Amino acid sequence: QDVIIASEDTDFGYPEIDLGLIPAIHFVHLPHTVGRHQAFEYLFTGTPIPARKAEAMGLINHAVPKAQVLPKALEIAERLASKSPDAIRLGRQSFMRANDLDYRRNIENQVETMCNVMETAAAREGLAAFLEKRKPKW
Repeated sequence: QDVIIASEDTDFGYPEIDLGLIPAIHFVHLPHTVGRHQAFEYLFTGTPIPARKAEAMGLINHAVPKAQVLPKALEIAERLASKSPDAIRLGRQSFMRANDLDYRRNIENQVETMCNVMETAAAREGLAAFLEKRKPKW
């Protein structure tokens, strides 16, 4: 996503840890977005992030009343559409290359870790507990 607009009554979060899993891919981008310490707390506690806080942290662009989500998105889309299509296309490609250089390599490493975690007994128990709507027995 290039621009994220959310209803102000939305919560974001990483509940995987509560299932004995890890949100491994988010280990890569979240620290760059909100800082290492903030990211660690949310990734390892599973605490939800209210939309207004997510906006303040830079996790999303805008937290607006629910009725304003589409109008806000259209407003931004219109501003982008008013620019040179070539500048937007080429600029976005360059922006992505500049910001994703190590990202893809780091994602590969995290996928490997996530696969290793998925093979653990704790992950199986966490998923079973989730499906059975009970607390996991670690």
